[in-house]
Order: sequence, then structure tokens, then C-alpha cells
Amino acid sequence: MQLLQPCMILLTGFVSSLIGVNYSLLPVQAEVIFASGEGNGSFGLLSDFDGKYFSGQQQIGHEFTLKELVEIDQIHWSGQYFPDGKPSDAKFSLRIFKIVEGTPEITPKIDVNLTEVRQTQTNIERFSHPVFNYVGLVIPFRLEAGRYLLSIVNNTQGNSDDWLWMTTDPKTQLLGGDLKIFFRDQDGMAWKSGLTGKMSFTILGKPASNSN
Repeated sequence: MQLLQPCMILLTGFVSSLIGVNYSLLPVQAEVIFASGEGNGSFGLLSDFDGKYFSGQQQIGHEFTLKELVEIDQIHWSGQYFPDGKPSDAKFSLRIFKIVEGTPEITPKIDVNLTEVRQTQTNIERFSHPVFNYVGLVIPFRLEAGRYLLSIVNNTQGNSDDWLWMTTDPKTQLLGGDLKIFFRDQDGMAWKSGLTGKMSFTILGKPASNSN
């Protein structure tokens, strides 16, 4: 079965590190719908509803594209805690925004319903603190072909650290090289672009034509 583009990227990198360890979590028919590359600790961007150490970029999102109707059941990503590297309970909000004429809509199209988030420490470090991989199990939902923004925001309220979403290796190239990072301070505000890099995430599921 042919996978959607650009979903053939780094299946031995980010996908092997996340899925290999957590293979038992995968539905039998799960496929990589979209992969942006491995979060290798080269850089991270604040994406935290309770961020205290940075300003102007409280919410981060990254573009992705779909070529056909799909059913999504898992989303994987990586991140780090700053400045002390102390992990806290994962309290993530994952939202998908429709992109119209190059700009993400202000209101999300889908508020992803997470049933479980598994946080696993890796052997990768940045500033002598570990990078964590996350496996997000979701109530399956369908998404039609188009251009979207995936926003991943943690909430570290009550903890001393902020959460940073890890970017991929700068040498990693997406097949759609014009995909952008967007950011904003809070809900209700317009998304802005101008940051460089690619956020690390992998979307898994299957073409909706294969759904039972």
C-alpha cells in the first residue's frame, strides 16, 4: 500500500525510536501518515500555556499536508523541560487548524481527544538535560486532504520548568520544503510566522478507505 507523501521520511529515525520501543501500542494497520523528522535535541521552542521564561511564542504549530482522507489514531513528538530539566506530568493539548491561503485559522478545526500520553526519557541531551519522547494515543478521527497546522502545547502550571517542543536536525529536509512554523501568545490571536526549523512529530493512522 502506498503511503501518503511526505510520510516516507526518516522511518529509521524518529519512527524507529518512538515506535520501536512502543510497538505494542500500535494498531495492527497503523501507517505513517506524516513524519517531519527526529527530535534530536538540537533546539527547542517554548510551547507551554504556563511558560515563564520566554515571551511571544507561548503556542507553537507546524504545517503538514494530506493527499487523501485519513483516519488518525496516534501522534508522536519529542520535547524537553527548561531550565532545570525536571519532567512533570504530561498535560498536553493537541489541536489541528485548517490553513487557508497560507494562514492558519484562529479557531481549531479539531481538538484532538487524547486517551493517553506516554512520556519516555531518551539518551539524547541538550544543556545536560534529557529529551523526552511522547506517544499520544487518540480517539480516532478523520481528516480530509488539505493543508493543516498541528499545534502541541503543554501546561506546566505548578512546576518550576517550562516545556520546549524539540525541532528536528537542521539537515533533515521535508519533501514539501515550504512548510512553516507558526506561533502566537494565546488562544484567539492570529498565528504568525518567521521562525526557522521544523518541529518533530509523526502522525499515524491509515487511509480512510482502509477503515473498518
